[in-house]
Amino acid sequence: MPSNCVFEFDRPNPVYYSGETINGRINFTTTSNKSVNAVYILFQGAAKVRWEEHRTRTVNGKTQSYTEYFRGDEQYLHTRTDVFGEGELPAGTHTYTFCIPLPLECPTSCVEKYGKIAYEVSLVVDRSWRFNNEFKQPLTVLQTYNLNMYPEMLVPLKSEDIKYFCCWPCSSGPVISTLTIPFGGYAPGQRIHYVLHIDNQSHGYDLEGIEVSLIQIYEFRASTPTHKSRTHKNTLSSEYQAERVRRLSKRLINASLVIPPVPPSSRNQRIIDVSYKIKMAIKTGDCHTDSEIETPIIIGTMPLAQSAENPSNVATWIPQTPDTPAGAAADLPPSYDTCKPPSFEQATNITDKFVDTDVNEHNRTDDFIPRYPMYTDFAMPSATPANALQLPTAPARE
Repeated sequence: MPSNCVFEFDRPNPVYYSGETINGRINFTTTSNKSVNAVYILFQGAAKVRWEEHRTRTVNGKTQSYTEYFRGDEQYLHTRTDVFGEGELPAGTHTYTFCIPLPLECPTSCVEKYGKIAYEVSLVVDRSWRFNNEFKQPLTVLQTYNLNMYPEMLVPLKSEDIKYFCCWPCSSGPVISTLTIPFGGYAPGQRIHYVLHIDNQSHGYDLEGIEVSLIQIYEFRASTPTHKSRTHKNTLSSEYQAERVRRLSKRLINASLVIPPVPPSSRNQRIIDVSYKIKMAIKTGDCHTDSEIETPIIIGTMPLAQSAENPSNVATWIPQTPDTPAGAAADLPPSYDTCKPPSFEQATNITDKFVDTDVNEHNRTDDFIPRYPMYTDFAMPSATPANALQLPTAPARE
């Protein structure tokens, strides 16, 4: 019978904020004695970027096709803890505990088409004269982005676009579009309520419709064979208003966009960065290009207290998180009577997932999808309950 390995964490969901400590244990069961060089627990946090580009070149007058491979790597954490030395590991169940502090600067776990940021706990059985047994358990790490710590997030976002259909002296009057968003930052699960004012002053053009979308932008940076970046965009949610805005008329639109489970906006430049924007497109029809407004917006891990759907049910305090400066929180502890911790849901917008071809296919964890906090009911953030949960058994290795 092959060996068996079960990972247990100190909370139901293996989701941790940067600055926290990961506590847990590993139960390793083997039915026969094993001759080993060492048994150790490995914790790794790193980012990888990979993509390829097809090119052509002329050699001796002939055109040749070739592929150029771009790569980038960035390591955030690498710790090894030996739990058994060289010798004969007896048959039976062996329990090993671990305690891993996360640095505050650890970026958020994510996976996308051209790269990923991943964290894994592994138990490695270094065997004499045989292939190692390696059992892996991926987990989610979130870099805390508490929007309450940034007063500028309370300032409404306002963008304006003026479009003329024809050039002077034949212009028929402008279309003036104004997009207003009440806050500069939100958290997954919230709705972004926006107001769109359209003033169609043109004399001969009706507007066909208005579409407002939440766009996610990933930027990947490679360092080999040369420094180069590549972007990939996802439309996370979209709202389309099909009614026409007729010439010489105005329209006021109140609508909202829901934020799905996504990683927070990047706070520091890394080889993988994620950002967000609101994009408004007015469908002008005929042969004219659409009128567009793009407004950057911040997605955090903890929402603004003022952005709650029912602010009267929210305690006016700043949660004490690992990156909150000492003394920033209120003197009195918060009331949890109406506050619930956020749920954690898997990202749903991933299309083509990154495959780490550097790792043997039997040891890959490419199917893992990070989980992100969701404030669907708007709850003030709090720590995940510290109740251990036994996770699925890792794949057997012998």
